[in-house]
Amino acid sequence: MEKKKIKVAILSISSLLMISMTASAILADIQAYFVGVDPALIAMVLTIPALMGLVFAFASGPLSLRLPKKNLVIFGLVCGLAGGMIALLFGSTSIYVLLGCSLLLGIAQGMNATMSMALIADYFVAEESGAMMGLQSAFVNGGSMVLLFSSGMLAGISWQLSYLVYLVFIPVIAIVIKNLPKDQAPAHAEAETSEKSAKLNAKVYFTALTMFLFGVFLFVFQTNVAMFVASKGLGDASTSGLINTSMSAAGMLTGILFGRMQRLLKKLVIPVCLLIGGLGMLMIFLLGTLPSLFFGAICGGFCLATINPAGTFQAANAVHPSISSLAIAVVTASTSVGIFVSPIVSSGVANLAGGSIEIKFLLAAVGLASVGVMSFIGNVILDRQQVIQ
Repeated sequence: MEKKKIKVAILSISSLLMISMTASAILADIQAYFVGVDPALIAMVLTIPALMGLVFAFASGPLSLRLPKKNLVIFGLVCGLAGGMIALLFGSTSIYVLLGCSLLLGIAQGMNATMSMALIADYFVAEESGAMMGLQSAFVNGGSMVLLFSSGMLAGISWQLSYLVYLVFIPVIAIVIKNLPKDQAPAHAEAETSEKSAKLNAKVYFTALTMFLFGVFLFVFQTNVAMFVASKGLGDASTSGLINTSMSAAGMLTGILFGRMQRLLKKLVIPVCLLIGGLGMLMIFLLGTLPSLFFGAICGGFCLATINPAGTFQAANAVHPSISSLAIAVVTASTSVGIFVSPIVSSGVANLAGGSIEIKFLLAAVGLASVGVMSFIGNVILDRQQVIQ
């Protein structure tokens, strides 16, 4: 019964981890509302949560060794609720108010992304852990699907109203308070371990590099889909919301099936998902139609829902249990760095190529495919080195 309660709490937290993505459907509306504001500044409404996510994803690992994880989770959830409510009530007054709200959302995103995975590593083991990470990914995407759809429909009335969905933080806070144990730092976190086992290793750092590059290239889709739809006359904010919803729906289904995919593909799971993500971005570049956007969203959702649990599982199992939270924090933070620099990289490449938005999707396609190949080769080399040692 205790594990069931913990599972409910973890999955409730996970359902809100992508809530900052609701801004992706309203970026074009925000830009139209704040006339004359630099588009790069508008894009930061979506990317600042990734920056703060980086800081708090990394910080939450060491903090969890000193403070109860329950307290850290509740703090993150309260920050997310505050950010959403301030944006709802005062976001229309200034772009800088929205950016400040994004900072609060980033605290929630970074802290709870790491804590949800760390809690799984604490309470679930072996195959049960991998299956739970896949289920967690399903709830991340399932929650995202509902939130993106709801915020997209609300944005059809007014972009400010899309922030009403942040009220969902209230029941989740209640669930966490009721179901999550107020654990102290695990005993093994301070136990004596050998110098070798207590250090992050090459496998963790290589996984972090893979996740960083994944964030750089896949996030091109989220930061540009609304602009692409608007510039091509393919629809409005509601259309962008539906495209993002299809991405989350694909991710939810993938997360449910993740355990089976991991058993089937084994070490190929990360390279395969990156290649499929690259294929989706390539179709958008080649066709530029509404169906191609939905296809790209589905491929992107598959990639996102696969690589997050696979990368986390790989990093957590590459080190001694005493520092698994730190390994998870490093990988989560790396993804956040990639997401933050994504619009900078893609905009720089697009400007060099004449400012075409389509070229950003070509960059994403080539980048994801290249990272897939790199991941396969790098893991083969690291596995051979481990055997030799």
